Amino acid sequence: MSMKLTAGGLPLATALLFCTSLYAQIGGGSIYGRVLDREGKPLQGAIVRVEHLATHQVDNTKTGKNGGYSMTGLIQGQYKVTLLLNGAAVTVHGESAGDAILVADGREVDVNFDLRKAPATPSPAPATAPAARDESKKGDDKAAKKADTEMRTAFNAGLAAMKEKNYEEGVKQFNAAAEKDPTQPAIFANLGVALSNLKKYDDSVAAFRKAIELKSDDPALFANLSATLADAGKIEEAAKAVEELAKLNPSFAGLGYYNLGIVLINRGKSKEAVETFSKAIEIDPKNAKSYYQLGLAYFGSTDTMPQAVSNLEKYLQLEPTGPYANAAKQLLEAAKAQTGPTKDR
Repeated sequence: MSMKLTAGGLPLATALLFCTSLYAQIGGGSIYGRVLDREGKPLQGAIVRVEHLATHQVDNTKTGKNGGYSMTGLIQGQYKVTLLLNGAAVTVHGESAGDAILVADGREVDVNFDLRKAPATPSPAPATAPAARDESKKGDDKAAKKADTEMRTAFNAGLAAMKEKNYEEGVKQFNAAAEKDPTQPAIFANLGVALSNLKKYDDSVAAFRKAIELKSDDPALFANLSATLADAGKIEEAAKAVEELAKLNPSFAGLGYYNLGIVLINRGKSKEAVETFSKAIEIDPKNAKSYYQLGLAYFGSTDTMPQAVSNLEKYLQLEPTGPYANAAKQLLEAAKAQTGPTKDR
């Protein structure tokens, strides 16, 4: 019998709640915003809850005097952001496809709350009655509880090892957790990350595929699978994984194509990278880094220098003080020195 994972008595379905997961390989994004009360004034002291939808990691913060809040250092993925007043959820962002909140490395996402648009009274959480206890299953329940406890202990030990970059220990602990309960996708997802860091790409791919088998509607799993396949040099398979990602979440797929493009650039496959970064831009036209990387991909030939200039200029237009701004300016000077000044676009 396989038990659902629980935290503080709350039942969960297939994912580990309130655990710091290394599920995604790219981090450093942030969510920020402002909360206005029912009179349109800044609301101080409100609780904003940020939840990673794949791992169900939850973090809370409070609004300041100006009603502002921020949550930084977030791992890549899709999030739900909830505004809480007096312990009750007032309004939520990120639950529908059209309201998706996607965080990536270096990306700041603006999520604001205006209580003038919120329901007058927050809806209370529905009460659920406990199921009647079947005494005939008492022994099974005891064994399942023991296995569940051992699984959670091993899983948390794996997370602790990952924080210390002890990936060998992480693999050992996640495998131990999987032996106790092979139905939890979060275990195999983190196992995949640990194995990838050890450059055991085939084993990492197998772990991610197992996680997908258990939770096939999670775009983050396909993003990590694609990145690992690309690292293993299996570019066609990596592209197929991004295509599956695009079916689940088209906007999230832009990040998948971007990551694949980075691998192609590093492998000297500029032609293939051009196609991949172009797809990333088609999906997310405001992703400045894709323009910069596309500019680099075009920079290798005098025949494509005008395209390189155009994309580097677009990057600077979107991020004039971004992390690649100085490099982009230097590349533009070098390109224009060869091709002459370009006309305004």
